[in-house]
Amino acid sequence: MAETLTVKQRILEAAKTLAGKDRRASHLDAAHLVAAGACTEEEFAAAFGDERAFQRELMAELFAEARLTVIRATTAMPSGLEQLRQAFTLYLDYNLEHPALQEIAHQVQYDPIGYEMLARMEIGTAMVTQKDLEAAGADRVQARAKLLTSVTVAVVRAEYKAARKLPDLRAVLDEYCGLSCQGQPESPLGD
Repeated sequence: MAETLTVKQRILEAAKTLAGKDRRASHLDAAHLVAAGACTEEEFAAAFGDERAFQRELMAELFAEARLTVIRATTAMPSGLEQLRQAFTLYLDYNLEHPALQEIAHQVQYDPIGYEMLARMEIGTAMVTQKDLEAAGADRVQARAKLLTSVTVAVVRAEYKAARKLPDLRAVLDEYCGLSCQGQPESPLGD
């Protein structure tokens, strides 16, 4: 028996398809989704209430797809530095291939609830990063994980703005991943 999607799920699936096809998400609103045949105005209003709630849910869906892509590609790897480097590279590449994720994240960051959602996503990423740093034998793993996550987000945003890979930024991120795990008393940041 085929699984039946709720109206909300159906609208979000249509929005993800449109965002992927158009490589953007800022244009997705009730009027666009109605024009595309994804829903009626009444269905949109009943499912989300307003445009901001829709944008937040769409961002969460797009981020979940990015996270799932990284998990699928790295799950067979042992925890540690190589898994961490691969995960960051995959996440950077995913964001370049799916610019709608960063576009919608940029919009949602100005909404208090959206900002909180983004902060929680970063915390979750830092927690996963922390496990890889622990497996690699790093010290002060919680602080290093937060820093690496923040640097990765900065690289994602810079590459989004440039619409291309920025090898120098990626190299610095990769170097810092290595420095975080070599047990050296000093890092380039003086810790």
